[in-house]
Amino acid sequence: MIAPLLIPGAWMWSAWQPDRGMPFNSYLFETADGNVAVDPLPLDEESLKWLAGRGGVKTIVLTNRDHRRDAQALRERFGSRVVAHAPEAPLFDIAIDGTFAGGESVFPGARAIALPHGKTAGEVALYLQKERAVVLGDAILGAPAGALSLLPDEKLADPDRLVLALRKIWALQPEALLLCDGQPIFSGADAALTALLDSRAGAELYRVNLAEIEYEPDRDHERYQCDDGEIGLLIGARKLGYRVARIAAGKAFCPLHSHDREEEFFYILEGTPAIRTSRGTLQCRAGDFIAFPVGERGTHQLINNGPESCLVLMVGLNEENEVCFYPDSEKLLIDAPGSHRIVRSVPLLEYFDGE
Repeated sequence: MIAPLLIPGAWMWSAWQPDRGMPFNSYLFETADGNVAVDPLPLDEESLKWLAGRGGVKTIVLTNRDHRRDAQALRERFGSRVVAHAPEAPLFDIAIDGTFAGGESVFPGARAIALPHGKTAGEVALYLQKERAVVLGDAILGAPAGALSLLPDEKLADPDRLVLALRKIWALQPEALLLCDGQPIFSGADAALTALLDSRAGAELYRVNLAEIEYEPDRDHERYQCDDGEIGLLIGARKLGYRVARIAAGKAFCPLHSHDREEEFFYILEGTPAIRTSRGTLQCRAGDFIAFPVGERGTHQLINNGPESCLVLMVGLNEENEVCFYPDSEKLLIDAPGSHRIVRSVPLLEYFDGE
């Protein structure tokens, strides 16, 4: 039977596995581009008719070669398109209609996260950013109920490296883990994931080398561009944020701004960027630390006016509530749990304006 989840437009069905002592699960997501099924188990005729009444299944996503399950029958029933992670696609025993790469959008609202070193080389997870949920195939098991575990080490290509690869999921601070094997975790997933990874990796979990950081393009703007490398969330930091940014020559990291609560500092690793402040511009070089106190004194903008790209370590507090002021454009960014908005700071209004 297909049951609704608390996540809007999301559904789940399961089948108990006596030999494993846990359920196997499949998921259905309603999207603007049609319904998407992930690792679909067989459905009874009543459920298939119900599904047909909701538009059938346009796309089937398979997380790994051992989770094709009933994909072929579902494809024949609804004319679905079957897609998989590009490195995994050749390993299936059914035809794959399309592939995607790690980091790419798989369907509206879902991004692929490659998870190497597990049971299969091309396993992939799906990150639902808006819902703060991650769909996982075999990489993590929901067992015992309410906790997490991994497959036996002998079934994994490299258990130690898999644990470190799973930090990419940890860095997302997920609220829910929609597991295809075992009991899903619908709240508090970050804490459960911390317990699993810490028990497997120990102190090694909290270390990463600069050479191991993976960069992603960020700030897609003609003037403001960088390749962003997350560090803090990747290795378990929750109150102090730190990341590295590589900025091409002639580009800026951000507009001129100040913080109300989050104190920051930058450390120049490579290159000769400039820091524009409200009291002049600092020309920097490798080895420089630059502090940005809260308020007007810490107003700053990072601009790479050097001939080559620069690499900058950025460190700051992570506050739940924050206000940033952008003096060049007279904007205010107001950030609070459940609310993120940017407004003009002028004209100033009277207390009873609009009342």
